[in-house]
Amino acid sequence: MKRILLAAVFGSAIIATAQAQNASPYYKGKAITVICGFAAGGGYDAYARLIARHMGRHVPGVPQMIVQNMTGAGSVRAANYVYVNAPKDGTVVAAVNQNMPMYQLLGGSAAQFDASKFNWLGSIVSSNGFLTTWHTSPTKTLKDALQRETIMGGSGMNSDSHIFPTLLNNLIGTKFKVINGYSGGSADINLALERGEVEGRGGNSWASLVSNNPDWIKEKKLNYIIQFGLDPEPAVPGVPLLQDVVSSAEDKEIAFLIGLPIAIGYAYWLAAEVPKERMAELRSAWALMVDDPAFIEEARKAGLLIKSQSASELEEVVLKAARLSPKTLDRTAALLEWKR
Repeated sequence: MKRILLAAVFGSAIIATAQAQNASPYYKGKAITVICGFAAGGGYDAYARLIARHMGRHVPGVPQMIVQNMTGAGSVRAANYVYVNAPKDGTVVAAVNQNMPMYQLLGGSAAQFDASKFNWLGSIVSSNGFLTTWHTSPTKTLKDALQRETIMGGSGMNSDSHIFPTLLNNLIGTKFKVINGYSGGSADINLALERGEVEGRGGNSWASLVSNNPDWIKEKKLNYIIQFGLDPEPAVPGVPLLQDVVSSAEDKEIAFLIGLPIAIGYAYWLAAEVPKERMAELRSAWALMVDDPAFIEEARKAGLLIKSQSASELEEVVLKAARLSPKTLDRTAALLEWKR
């Protein structure tokens, strides 16, 4: 009797093992879509396409990964789509403006998402943001910006191209005039700069400049007015940080909050309802990808900086910002001319 029982147990174990081995991975035959909140040609698009070319082979089932550009409202349209309307099965990833958590935290009226509930995948790079002017502009320093009106290109109220100059106007008295309407984001504003339609822009990250406009750096086409981040960018010495030009404790808290997007960087997330097992597979694939020699080599050849962060690191910094006082949040929103 014991032999029969042992045989039955052993036989069941063999069947269970065979079933597990023969079970198709969830992602086999599927595609993962990366929704990029900006048009083709900018930094967000370049990184999204790099990731799409490499991450899929590290996901069980080796799904195809594709990038879909969805512009509008500085990425709010894309963020809302991923959070609300897209499938919640782990097949849609957001590659949207790093300002989205700050925008929602400050009561952005168009936000249909809660950044504290994002299923973070990881961040591929973070680097300081700069407010710059074209080399032909008379505004070459922060002092100049305090004295003359400077026309700036913008892509929307919640984009760095609007946030940086507007904050400086209301916090320290600069005279930037932002012309919003460049819905294609970086690529459209950069073209406007080269054509002389505008004098400058806010929101150029150093990583984006290195990857997409290295000739501008080499040929000294930009005046670096001020930088936004927690520490100076080593590659551009002598450019003041926002926290260098403010003095009160509250203003420095505001500077930290404005630095939240910089701390997040080019980050990727999925909707809150995506199953835990899907997220575990994707996060494991992310970790394998960022150490993949083929991925690293392609990034190097393309001039794309890599400075990855984990999902837990992103969650921690977003929750830290959420603990700032309502007074600081209210004042920051007012300075940015956002309604809470």
